[in-house]
Amino acid sequence: MDQNPANSEHQDDASENLNQSNEMENVNEARSTEENAVEETVEQVEAAVEIPEVIEEPANEVIEEPVVAEAPSEVHEEEEHLSQLPLEEIEEVEAEVEPDEDFSQLSKQELLEKMETYSKHDKVNAVKNRVNAARDVFQGIVQQEKSVALAKFLEEGGVKEEFDYQDQIEIKFFDAYKHYQKRRSEFVLGQEKIRQGNLKLKNEILSQMKNILQKEEDMSKAFNEFHELQAKWRGIGPVPPQNANDLWMTYKLYSDRFFEFIRLNRELQDLEMKKNLEMKIQLCERAEELMLEPSLNKAIQESQALQNKWREIGGVPREKRTEIWVRFKEAIDKIFENKRQYSEAQQKQFEGNLVAKTALLEKATAIVNENYDKHTQWQEALQRLLELQTEWRKIGPTPKESNETIWNNFKTTCDQFFKNKDNYYKNKKQEFANNLQQKTELCVLAEALKDSTDWKATTQELIRLQQEWKKIGPAGDKNEKVWQRFKAVSDEYFARKTAHFAAQDEQQGENMKKKMDLIAEVEQYKIPEDANEAIEQLKVFQRSFTEIGLVPIKEKEAIQTRFRNAIQVHFNALKSKPEYKQAFRPRQDRPERQDRAPRNNDQKGGNDDSRNLKSKMEKLSSEVQLLENNLGFFANSKNASALREEYEQKIQKAKEEIAALKAKMNDLRNI
Repeated sequence: MDQNPANSEHQDDASENLNQSNEMENVNEARSTEENAVEETVEQVEAAVEIPEVIEEPANEVIEEPVVAEAPSEVHEEEEHLSQLPLEEIEEVEAEVEPDEDFSQLSKQELLEKMETYSKHDKVNAVKNRVNAARDVFQGIVQQEKSVALAKFLEEGGVKEEFDYQDQIEIKFFDAYKHYQKRRSEFVLGQEKIRQGNLKLKNEILSQMKNILQKEEDMSKAFNEFHELQAKWRGIGPVPPQNANDLWMTYKLYSDRFFEFIRLNRELQDLEMKKNLEMKIQLCERAEELMLEPSLNKAIQESQALQNKWREIGGVPREKRTEIWVRFKEAIDKIFENKRQYSEAQQKQFEGNLVAKTALLEKATAIVNENYDKHTQWQEALQRLLELQTEWRKIGPTPKESNETIWNNFKTTCDQFFKNKDNYYKNKKQEFANNLQQKTELCVLAEALKDSTDWKATTQELIRLQQEWKKIGPAGDKNEKVWQRFKAVSDEYFARKTAHFAAQDEQQGENMKKKMDLIAEVEQYKIPEDANEAIEQLKVFQRSFTEIGLVPIKEKEAIQTRFRNAIQVHFNALKSKPEYKQAFRPRQDRPERQDRAPRNNDQKGGNDDSRNLKSKMEKLSSEVQLLENNLGFFANSKNASALREEYEQKIQKAKEEIAALKAKMNDLRNI
C-alpha cells in the first residue's frame, strides 16, 4: 500500500515530528518572513477551496405545481442510495496523484537539484508531496550538520549564543523552495477563480433549466435542451464549497421537476436511465479497479471523485437500481476498508515508535545524570547524546496524544545536558585564567633571575620555580605560549651558566698546560754554584706555580704532587749548604718574629670557625637580597598572595639565621 495516504492527521503528525527533531540541538533557524508568508497564504487558500465532506441531501422541497408520482420517486430513491455512501474528507479533487519517491539517500546537492526541478515543474500541484518530502529530508541533513558544527564550536570554547552557521546550498535550496511555494500559491488562487467561474456557469445553467420548466412546451425539444444542460453541468467541475450544497439542491429540484414534466414520454425517460446505467456501470468498473490500486492515496482521491460523479448522474431502471448500487457500494467500502487497515497498522507502528523513543529518553536521562570531570568525558558523553538524537529522528512519529509529551521530555533532557556542559567549560575557563596568572608570575620571577651570576643560589631558585610550575594546572589555549616564555628564561640562564663554566674549564686547561711546562722546567733545572741564586730561583718557581691559577679538579692533586716532588729534589740538594739553613731556619729563631707568641691549635681552629660563619652569613645575605628583589614582581592579585607569603617567610627565616650567626661570631671573638 502507499505509505503516504491522504490522511491529513497523519501528515500533520509527520510534519510535527520533523519540526520537533529539528529543534533537538537548539540550533534550528526559522525560515525567512517571506517564506512563511507564502506558506500561510497557500494554507489559507487551500482551506478555503477544500472540498467538504459529502453530506446526505435533504428531502425535496415542496413545489408549487402538482407532482406526478412515478418518475420523481425513482430519482428520490436513487438519491437515498447515494446518501448512504461511506464518504470521508480527502484532499482537493483536482490534486493530481503523485508517484512515491524516496529522498532519504540523497545528498544536499542532489536534493537542491530536485527542488530546482520541482520549482520549474509545469504542474505545481503534481509535485506537492515530493516537494514537502524533499524539504523535510534536506532540513534533517542541515540540522544534523549544524548539530555537529555546534558541538565542535562548543568544544573549541565557543558560546552557544555566538554560534553562526552558513550554508550556500541551504540558501539556494530554500530560494528554489520559496519560488515553488509562490507558483503554487498562484495556482491555488487560480483554482479558486476557476471555482467561482464554475459557480457562475452552473448558476446560468440553473437559470436556463428554470426557463425550460416555465416556458418550454415542446417536450422533445425540452428534453434535448435539458439533457445538454445536464451534460454541461457534469463537465463544468467543482464550485466553492460554501455554495456546493445549495447549488446541488437547486439542480436536484429542477431535475425532479423536469422529470415530472416529461413523465408522459416514458421512452425518453427509459433512454435517459439506460444512459445513466451505462455511466454508473463504468463508475463501478473503475471503483473495482481502485480496489487493487497499490497507492492508497490515489485510490482514496479517485473514489471521492467517483462518488461525486455518481451523485450527478441520476436514476437508473428500477430493476437494476439495487444491483448497481450494491456493486458500487461494495467497491467503495473495500477501498475505505483498506484505508482502515492501513490506519490500524500505522497506529501500531506509532505505538512501537513510542516504546523506542521512551528507551532513548531513559538513555539520555542516564547520560545527563552522570558526573564528568574531564574534557574527554564530556566529549564522549556529547557523542553518545548526538547518536541518540540521530536515532530519535529516524524513528518517526508516536501516537498523537503522547507525541508532544515525549518530545518535550527528550528536548528538556538534552537541553539540560548542554546547559551542564556549558557550565563546566565556563568554570574550566576560570580555572585556566587563574593558572595562567600564577604561571605568568613565575615567568616574571624567572626573568628577574636570568642575568644573575650567583650561579649556585640562582640555580637553586630556578629549580624551585620549576617545581612550583609543575604544581600548577594547565592554562588552556595559552598554556603553550606561557610555557615557552618560562622555558626560554630557564634555557637562557642555563646556557649562560654552561658558557661561563665552559670558559672556566678552558682557562683551567690553559693553566694546567702552563703548570706542566713549569714542572718540566723545574725538573730540568740545574743547581748553580751560587746557593743563594738557586734558592731564589726555586722561590720564583713556587710563586709562578701559585700565580698561574686553578687547574681541573681531577688533575689538581697529581699536578701539585709532581711539582712538590720536583722542587723538593732541588731543596734536598741544597740542605747541606749554609745558605739553605740561613734561608729556612725556624721562625722562632728569627729576630723579627720573636715578639709574637706562637699560635696554638685552638686559635687556628677558631679562625676556621670564624671564616665558616662569615661565609654562611654572606650566602644568607645574598639569598635575602634575591628574595626581596623578587617580591617586587608579584602582582596584587588573589593568586599571588600565597607565593608572596611563602617568600616573606623565607626572608624572615634567613634573617633569623643571620642574626644567630652574628651572635656566634661575637662569641668567638670574645674567646
